[in-house]
Amino acid sequence: MRIAAIVVAIGSMLPGIAAAQGSPRTVADMACPPMPVVSAARTALVVDDQPHIAPMPPAGAADRAAFMRWSTIDPDGLCRYRDANRALPPAGPGRVVFIGDSITETWAPAIPALFTGDTLDRGVSGQTTTQMLARFRMDVLDLHPAVVHIMGGINDIARPPGTALTRSNIESMVELARARGIAVVLGSVTPSSRFQGSPELKPGPHIAWLNRWLRDYAARNDLIFVDYHAALADAELGIRDGLSNDGLHPNRSGFTIMTPLAQAAVRQALASRAPR
Repeated sequence: MRIAAIVVAIGSMLPGIAAAQGSPRTVADMACPPMPVVSAARTALVVDDQPHIAPMPPAGAADRAAFMRWSTIDPDGLCRYRDANRALPPAGPGRVVFIGDSITETWAPAIPALFTGDTLDRGVSGQTTTQMLARFRMDVLDLHPAVVHIMGGINDIARPPGTALTRSNIESMVELARARGIAVVLGSVTPSSRFQGSPELKPGPHIAWLNRWLRDYAARNDLIFVDYHAALADAELGIRDGLSNDGLHPNRSGFTIMTPLAQAAVRQALASRAPR
């Protein structure tokens, strides 16, 4: 009797709770905070070729406050490209979306000629593959591309859970894309021997392991794999001298090496979709 009374009481409360909260919201009507987009000055420190690797200066108080506000309200970056996505014309037959983390995000300012026409950059700095998967629908599926270029995992290595979810996240993104008839290009994680914010971590071996899995997974599933790591790495699993300003992100010289590899993979992916 007591349990039944509790159930009845909760049931009577639900309409009031729903009315107080209003109708369930979607991403389309979510109140978005200003996204802390990497400033032009900090982007330049990453992409403009420097004579040597130098520490990245810490973000200012305003940048840190903006990041904290955004990470509380929109931790998965669902709002980052919402307005840009709304403004897009209908997809053409050759639309390509690059989804990833800061390495993808800084690719556009480094090599703007790659992201012209219907080739779209949807990278978000600092994201894990879990966050990429969370926004995969609005930043990839809903844009109706012919090809998606997926590159992520470096931030998984740097977070406490590590790469425990990386493989399932990648597999989920691939399966979602293929269910929509979208050809998939998998990019390897680019090399790094250290993280400036976590100098105790040695990411090189973890990156090499993850890239072996990506290569094998692509081969087993008839996906296109692009080995950026081999093109950029030194003998110690770091990024070669002159190709990065901070030991992690490719600079313009690094992206110049990566770009024709990406373009060739995209051409191959588009050709795979053509009627035979």
